[in-house]
Order: sequence, then structure tokens, then C-alpha cells
Amino acid sequence: MRGLGNLRDLALLTKGAAILRRTHDSDTLCALAPEGSAMSTNTRRGLVLLLFLLGAWGASEPCQGGSPVASEVRVLLEEGDHGQGLRVACERIHASDDLLRHYRAREFAPLWVTAAGPLPLFHGTVELLRTADRHGLTPADYHLGCLAAAEARFRDALDKGLVPEPRDLAAQDVVLTDAFLTFGSHLVAGRVDPEQLYPQWLSTTRKADLLGALRELEEHGDPQLAVRRLAPGRGEYARSVAAAEALAKDTWQPYSYGRDLQRGMHDQHLPELRRRLAAGGDLDPAADLAEGSFDVTVEEAVRRFQARHGLAADGIVGPAMRRALNVPAAERCRQLLLNLERWRWLPRSWGQRYLLVNAADYALEAFAAGERVLRMRVIVGEQYRRTPVFSERMTYLEINPYWNVPASIAAEELLPKLQRDPEYLSTHHYELLSGWEASSRQLDPREVDWRQVRADALPGRIRQLPGPWNALGRIKFMFPNRFNVYLHDTPDRHLFRRSQRALSHGCIRVERPLDLAGFALEETPGWDRERVEAAIAGGERQVVPLTRPVPVHLLYLTAWVDEAGAVQFREDIYQRDDVLWRALQGAPEEPPEVPGDREEQRAAPD
Repeated sequence: MRGLGNLRDLALLTKGAAILRRTHDSDTLCALAPEGSAMSTNTRRGLVLLLFLLGAWGASEPCQGGSPVASEVRVLLEEGDHGQGLRVACERIHASDDLLRHYRAREFAPLWVTAAGPLPLFHGTVELLRTADRHGLTPADYHLGCLAAAEARFRDALDKGLVPEPRDLAAQDVVLTDAFLTFGSHLVAGRVDPEQLYPQWLSTTRKADLLGALRELEEHGDPQLAVRRLAPGRGEYARSVAAAEALAKDTWQPYSYGRDLQRGMHDQHLPELRRRLAAGGDLDPAADLAEGSFDVTVEEAVRRFQARHGLAADGIVGPAMRRALNVPAAERCRQLLLNLERWRWLPRSWGQRYLLVNAADYALEAFAAGERVLRMRVIVGEQYRRTPVFSERMTYLEINPYWNVPASIAAEELLPKLQRDPEYLSTHHYELLSGWEASSRQLDPREVDWRQVRADALPGRIRQLPGPWNALGRIKFMFPNRFNVYLHDTPDRHLFRRSQRALSHGCIRVERPLDLAGFALEETPGWDRERVEAAIAGGERQVVPLTRPVPVHLLYLTAWVDEAGAVQFREDIYQRDDVLWRALQGAPEEPPEVPGDREEQRAAPD
């Protein structure tokens, strides 16, 4: 090595290299050259290089207790004025409690730097934060400007053979720790609180062991592995991240033609349709995109597109499909990204046997041992009776249920009919009870002058009798919750033929109640399909407790990637996407007040 001061300096370097090879003991290495010792500048730089190499090998606690960087970390965290919150390098520290516990546990030794400069783990983690937007998150939320400027400063100093200032190294170690903890918390539980955005949304309270994640990162040194362990583990999440990344690079021309098209037609605008279908992956790009006929290949591509967008897959390019064709790729990318946040709100453990109901998809799916065993259409709440989002356990079924009409529905829908026809209750299988208690007595509705009854002063409770006419059908699936929402049968079977099915008062009507009962009762001895059918035929109300409760997860996802890799998009029927996107980009905003959102939702079970 050129420029060594003397043989003693060379011996120090040789001894230091041997220590590194044998033990990676940085404390001993630092003891070779204590502050104030006589040593040539070049030799000291050589030791700095050895320290840097030590960092590359994974050691991250140089000179514990004696490191000038550790001393500066202690000063920053324990001796500063924290009256207005902890600030380091002009950055507000978010995870202050966890951060202080982290540094105290390691006696303030830095994690990301040594006295010689930043470790490779520093650069790898800063690069990871640059890609936070892959998860629909904002890199600037994680001190990226401060850290990127420090990276450039450190590189410039090292290029000139200088050592960065200990205080600067300490500050950036603290800032990067806070960035990782904040990013990790957002991956685990979401960046925004859904309950602040949506009155009908209950999220899962969850706090990861982020300090444990830091310790693991120090051991394996792989920031990407740390992210995979913190982010939701379901395949839909990882597939959505990849699909959004691909969509971010895509563009397609809007489809401008306004005429309906179907198989057998010839039209000069069909090449435009073919190109648009190919751009979205529904038509093989190797097909003749200039052909002006609507052949079977185009029809199959149209059906694929319609199925992926929740439209009636009739193979006809109609108004609804044209609207979907005209959504830009950038908007579809945004839709995937904002739904990543919804995945982060959901429980990490779903159970061995569980139900998923996605209101935006109008679909229920049942899973056992990780496999989907049942899928059916559902009807969900209309715009002003939105189906809420939460997770609960189904504990019992009711066969031949009564329907206790909520006071709001009785006042708004039944009272006007009674004022026109006092016999309406008896002719439509309702009865009038004196109150909401179990001991309430039956009243004669003909003795009530309904024309004098006010909507806010009903004379009692209206209840619909069990039977094929009952609004709840013949089976009700109960998972007690604060919204008074449940799954149930319906006599209005024809409504399941509609592609848009936001039609209920908030509860979920299921297409195949007997199949769902079979799944729910699978582990309840003595209850097979034949017995359920016999109980229905008996006409009497019957409560059937489940031997093993079934978790029910009510979701709202407008974009995801299914098991086959197909990117699925659904209409934002409750206008929740824009509210969430704005919250992800800045401070959460108050959602617009929707009539009936909060109190009426809880009062209206159907």
C-alpha cells in the first residue's frame, strides 16, 4: 500500500486484517487506533477502509460503547429537546417509542453505519424506500429526501478519502431506522385508518413486532425479504403489486366508437377494438389486429374482458363495456395500488374454513384448507344502505326465520301502504306486536287508525311470519355484529340474474342458501342437506347452533389478481376509491356524509 508512514503502521493494518478475518471483532480493531494516537493519515484511512469492509461483511455495531457514532446517537435521542416531538436532521421522527427502545437495547450502537461511513445495508434500505410506490405508498413519507441527500454527501466524502462526520452518520442512522419502522408499520396495518374514512368499516387492530423485524434484517441483510415478511402474505397481494408495476408501463388508446358490436359484424372500427383488447391482454397480440370482422376469436376476447370487469359476459360490445374500455391504464394501475391498502387492513389469519364476501364483486366464496369449495352470487346493500366491512364468526343458523322489520323501513315503506290499506299487514303475512321484547303481545292492526300514525311514533313492532314470502327467505346465517347485518335467503330469485346487484338494505342475500348451509353445518353432527330441507318443510322457526363457528370476512375490493393471473376490476359501487386515494396521498380527509350511513345502517338488517 502506498504512503504508509512506517513499519509499525503496516503492522497495525496487518493485525487489524487478521482480526477481521478471524473474528469480525470491530471493538478490538478500534482499540488498535484509539483517539489521539500517533498514526499517519494514510494508515488511519486504511483502518477506515477495514471498518468499511467489516460493514460489508455484516457487522453493524462497531466499537460499542466507545464509538463516536454511538455517542452521537445517544446525544440525539436522550439529550435533545423533545418538547415539540423528536426531530433529527430536521426530520420529524414518527416511531419515537419503538425507536428509543431499539437503540437503548443496543446501547445506542448504530445499525446502518459505521464510523467509516454507511454500510451496504444503508444503501439497500434507502433503495427499498425509493420503491415504496410499488405498494401504493409515498416514498417521501419515509424521509427519502433527507436520506438521499445524505447518501450523496457520504459518497462524495468517501470519494475524497474523507470520513463523514460522526454526528451526520448518527443522525442518518436514526432517520433511516424511523423510516424503516414507519414503512414497516404501514405494510403491516395500512397507512390510513379505514374507520376514519368510512363509517361502515371495522379494521383489524394489529401491531407487528417491528423491532424484531429490525433484528432479523440485521441478521439476514436483505431489505426485500423484510418487506415480504411484513406485507400481507396472501398471493393476491404480491400478484397485485406485480400487475400494478406492469400496468404503470402500459398505455392504450381509448376506444372511441359508439355503436354496439357483436359476432358476425364487419366494421371499419373493429381493428381499433382488436388493438384495445390486445393491449389489455384479452386478445392474443399475434392475431390479425387489422382485420375488420367480429369473429369467434374477438367474441372470446370480449367475453374475457367482460368477465374480468364484472360485466355480463354476453360477447356484445355495449355501453357498459365501452365505458370500461375507455378507462386509461394509469387509472387501472391506481385502482390496483389503492386496493393494496385494503389488503393491509384485513386479518392475516383467515382460518381453516371461512367465507369471503366481496361487496364490489357481488360474490361469496367458501374456503376449506386453503381451497375454494363454493362460489355464488350475492345481493348487497344499495348506495344508501351500504354493506359494511368487518370480520366476525358465524355461530348459528335460523331456519324459517321471522323478519323483524326495522323501524326505519316500517316508517318509510310500510306505513304509507297501511295508510292506504289497513289490511296490508294481514294480507302480506305480517303481524303487529306491542314492542321489541320477547314477551311482547300481539296487537290487532285493524284497531289502529294508521292515517293518524306518525313515522316517528309507530304503535309497536311489525314482524313478517316465516314462509316462502318472508323477505329473509327460509334460512338466515347469523354472525352477531354491531351493524346487525347477516347473510340470508330471499324469495326474489330473479334478481340474481342482474349483473349489478346493489339492491338490499345492507344485508347480503345469497344465491344458493342450501349449499351455504351445507358448508356451514359440515362439522355440526346430524345436520345434512336432507335434514335442513325437512326442517324448512316443517315451517317452524328453528335455531341451529354451529359446533364450530365459521369466520366470515366482508370485504370491499375493486381490483385484484386471481389465482390464474387474470387482473380483475370492479365498479366502485360505493364511491370509496377516490376517498382512499386522496388519503394515501396526503392527510386523511373526512368522507362525505351519506344519508343513512351510520345509524340507519345499524337499524336496517336487510
